[in-house]
Amino acid sequence: MESNPYPEDFDQASECLRLALALLARHRIAPSPMNYRLAYEYASGQNRQLMAELDSLVAEEEGTAPGTLLGLYERTFQTSGATLEAMRDELRRLIDQTHSRVERSGSGLSEYIEALGRFSELLDKSACPDAMADEVSRVLAGTRDTEKTQRRFGSELAELAAEVEALRKELDQVRQESKTDVLTGISNRRAFEAALEHTLENAREQQQVFCLLICDIDHFKRFNDTYGHLVGDKVLRFVATTLKRAVKGRDLVARYGGEEFAIILPETRLAGARSVAEQIRSAVSAGNLKDKNGDACYGRITVSIGVAQSASDDDAASLIQRADEALYQAKEKGRNRVEKVA
Repeated sequence: MESNPYPEDFDQASECLRLALALLARHRIAPSPMNYRLAYEYASGQNRQLMAELDSLVAEEEGTAPGTLLGLYERTFQTSGATLEAMRDELRRLIDQTHSRVERSGSGLSEYIEALGRFSELLDKSACPDAMADEVSRVLAGTRDTEKTQRRFGSELAELAAEVEALRKELDQVRQESKTDVLTGISNRRAFEAALEHTLENAREQQQVFCLLICDIDHFKRFNDTYGHLVGDKVLRFVATTLKRAVKGRDLVARYGGEEFAIILPETRLAGARSVAEQIRSAVSAGNLKDKNGDACYGRITVSIGVAQSASDDDAASLIQRADEALYQAKEKGRNRVEKVA
């Protein structure tokens, strides 16, 4: 089952709604379902390629014509499906080719086996030398033909194997891209949900515990409102990089939605997870985010983190809920802090 591509909560989705409608109105783009989805995707800030293309289109005189926007929509939301279907077609072609070549090779082998059978029967009958010489010549010719056929077949199979391997690599890339957040380069919500289910299953089988961290950037809306979305994007990338550096091994860092991140720490108890969370909080608050010219500082960035340890009866929803509750406590107690629940 496909995961929800828009995991924003009510407040986040409402903010995206406001920004999307403002974008459509500013450029006098009809608020049709198709155009609204483009605007919402733009407002969420998660699809950098779409944002760049739409910025380029609105700067052109006829850039927001219905046909142009339709092309952008198809490239954005239908490319993945088209790519996968093209790969399926290619695999079907390779399978058909392999089947055909195996059949041809099998037919040649059958004829060769029949020739050997006739030669064996001839030997049993004590045939004359002339008859034996003729049959030996036919068997020798058949052997050479079969050798050539099998050599050619082996070469064709090697070529097919190379094509299948190229497709496998392309499919791996598509699969990896489908699990990666475009803006930050870390895992996305879909990858997180799959990893959480897998970690829960392993924890039950091995009777172990693990911890989940939910991390939220403090006053993130203020950065966007004060400095704009480009600076907001820098903040998200900075926090994502800091989180990635703080974990290791099988730990997973993902963008959970908006300015929230999730971290899965397998085989880690509450005390250890609390220590990791404190390291993250300290590293983020010690950072100094400036513009590329270094002449503007955007102020201190802090995060609040909720930590929850898995229980034997937990499912994904219950564990996330407890981590969210711990995060809420951290926010209520003044932000830039870590709170935990068992």
